[in-house]
Parts: sequence; structure tokens; C-alpha cells
Amino acid sequence: MAAKRLPRVVTVPLVLLVIVLLAWLLLRMLPSGFETDLSLVGTGEPAVVLVHDHNYVESVTLMENLARVRDQHPEAMLYLVADLNHPRGQRFADNQDVDAVTLVLFDLHGNRVATTRGVKDSGEIEQWLADHLPPL
Repeated sequence: MAAKRLPRVVTVPLVLLVIVLLAWLLLRMLPSGFETDLSLVGTGEPAVVLVHDHNYVESVTLMENLARVRDQHPEAMLYLVADLNHPRGQRFADNQDVDAVTLVLFDLHGNRVATTRGVKDSGEIEQWLADHLPPL
């Protein structure tokens, strides 16, 4: 006995629902407190931009470690994410000539101060920030 197929009238809405749920879940993967509006760079506060791709374990780990630093210094600077799975994030990475698992530090005027690549623990991130900006 052959398996019955769902009518197209049911299949299409189900597929759309699954796509919407997956998009919602991907957005929920970003820890709260990270902004994705990269136009905030150079608006009067220092900014650290995480160039992020949720497909890389290293990128997710770096985001978690940066979140720990952010939680200790919530108002010291902007914490932004350039999501490589979004055109704006990819454009940022292309313009800055960087890829995933990278932190890019900008001063309050939007000048690029420093870049570091690879997974860093929260202590290494704090030291990197301290080496390139006035104390948090």
C-alpha cells in the first residue's frame, strides 16, 4: 500500500510555517544585548563588532565569551554583531576584509582600532579591549 501524499494546499503552508519557525529560532540564538545595527559604529561610543556565523562552533563560542564581557560592562561600549548570514553583515565583513570568528574594535568616532581573530576566552577579550581602548 503506497503512502498518501498531502495535498499541495496543506503542504505549502506547512513548509512556510517551518521556514518562519526556523528563522525565529535563528534570531533567538543571538544573546540579548547584541545589536545588529552596524550603522551605530561611530556614533559617539566605542564599539566592538563580532563577525559571526552561527554555523561555526568557534563563532558561537566567541559570542558567548563576548557576552560574558558585555554583561560585566553593559554600558561601557556598543556590542554589535555582523551576521554573515545576512547581507548587511556580509557587506560589513567584505568592507572590513574580515571573516567569521573575528572581533573588530572601533573608537567612538568609528575609526578601526584593532582586530582579533579566533576564539578568545572572556579574560583574553577584556585584555584585548584594555590594550586598545581606555579602561572600561
